[in-house]
Amino acid sequence: MISMPNQLLSSTNGLPLVALTLILASWALYARSRRTQKLPLPPGPKPDPVIGHLRMLPTSDEHRIYARWSKDLNSDIVSISVMGQTIVVLNSAEAANELLDRRSAIYSSRSELPMISDPDLIDWSRITGLLPYGERWRSQRRMTHRVLHKGASIQFWPLVIKESRLALQRILTNPDNFIREIRRMTGSTLLSAVYGYEVTSAHDPLVEVVENALDHLSDAGIPGNFLVNTIPALRYIPEWFPGTKWKQTVKAWRKERDEMVDVPFNWTKQQIASGTAPPSILRSLLAELENGSNAGHDYAEEEDRIKWVTGTLFGAGADTSAISILVFILAMTLNQHVLLKAQAEIDQVIGQDRLPEMNDRESLPYLECVLREVLRWQPVTPIAIPHVCIDDDEYKGYSIPKGAIVIGNVWAIGHNESVYRAPEQFNPDRFLDPQVPKPPSFGFGRRSCPGVHLAESTLFITMASMLAVFDIRPIKDEKGNDILPEIKMKSNALVSSPADFKCSITPRSAKSVQALKLSAIET
Repeated sequence: MISMPNQLLSSTNGLPLVALTLILASWALYARSRRTQKLPLPPGPKPDPVIGHLRMLPTSDEHRIYARWSKDLNSDIVSISVMGQTIVVLNSAEAANELLDRRSAIYSSRSELPMISDPDLIDWSRITGLLPYGERWRSQRRMTHRVLHKGASIQFWPLVIKESRLALQRILTNPDNFIREIRRMTGSTLLSAVYGYEVTSAHDPLVEVVENALDHLSDAGIPGNFLVNTIPALRYIPEWFPGTKWKQTVKAWRKERDEMVDVPFNWTKQQIASGTAPPSILRSLLAELENGSNAGHDYAEEEDRIKWVTGTLFGAGADTSAISILVFILAMTLNQHVLLKAQAEIDQVIGQDRLPEMNDRESLPYLECVLREVLRWQPVTPIAIPHVCIDDDEYKGYSIPKGAIVIGNVWAIGHNESVYRAPEQFNPDRFLDPQVPKPPSFGFGRRSCPGVHLAESTLFITMASMLAVFDIRPIKDEKGNDILPEIKMKSNALVSSPADFKCSITPRSAKSVQALKLSAIET
């Protein structure tokens, strides 16, 4: 904002200068807009007449397809146009950092796909990560930061450690069930932290409903999966009309959404009313609301915001953390030299008489490198949730028009051969060089993940504890040969997770088992 001396503003003699300043500012904006309109869009594949790039819109492996376009077109920024909608993909750290970080003031909104955001369809429009840039997003983001900033997240360390130890005990008893137990662990951690709800079964309905709801949210978010995302007017076609079976899908997926967001929220409110609610994020936020901290909104509006903040924390955190741990187990199975090196560091620093604690993290630099490589090698979100540009802009001589969807290709950035040598290889040693940057695993700019500190704490303690207690190896065939699992990822619009795989998880020693049992007593 332009500031002017008080005497200038109060003087009639200053009015011509004020007017001139406003005229010049308006002219500068107009000239910039005209210049931007004359610039070409970033390069892209050759479009079809009328429908543009509609047929080329990826429905799977988008991150690899976008990266290939960049290579073919020799440009780190590419674009396509679908039914008049410009989509810009940023395939380098340089482009993503410049636009989504440094220019975040105009690149922090979200696109609104009908399947996801229309109130008459599935309607995930109030989940924090999908809200458009504005007052409601800022309000929900502030709430989230208040309970999950770096200092605040420390209060959850005992819970994270407890759930990790319990999961390891269950894996010790039934190692073949490690995938289900990892998902149970992350779901239980978030349900307890957010709602005060204790998971007692590997098939807890709330853990399962979040998996289904988020899978279907991801499916709904792929533009090519539902024509209504490309032709929004289709939302008005009645259900009895031929070809509208997708509307029955909407009903089923909306019911899952309600179960994920409403059921745990209402459970905690009932516990509060009966005086039996354990400590939780939701209990704290509702207590603040009862004490009059409603930011000028009416009670119902603020309560609704709290409901969606907690629903976001539960949904987003449980799934992504579980996937990263499964990627770690897959990587250890395939890279025994890395596993042995990380175990040797733990033995040297901690010994075998106890399990790792959070305060050991700074003393385990190689394990920190393993954590970074897990996030880089197979990122949970290979394509960041799309941003939207809210003003005309230009970059490297290209026009980025107002309303353009702008996508940061996390996978392409983490697989840039000039930064990460042999990027398809799992090699934590690359991060021993302080010049090698951390991958952008938690998003960009103002829309970066606010739960990063809790997520990294969960990953660290689980990875360190598994390495301390277990050997993770390939299974054997009848002749004793290793059967290596396939590196196969299942991707949708939001996340990419390993296809189910098998490995051998066995105790390292009687000493490691004893350390696990002792830690369980202490927690």
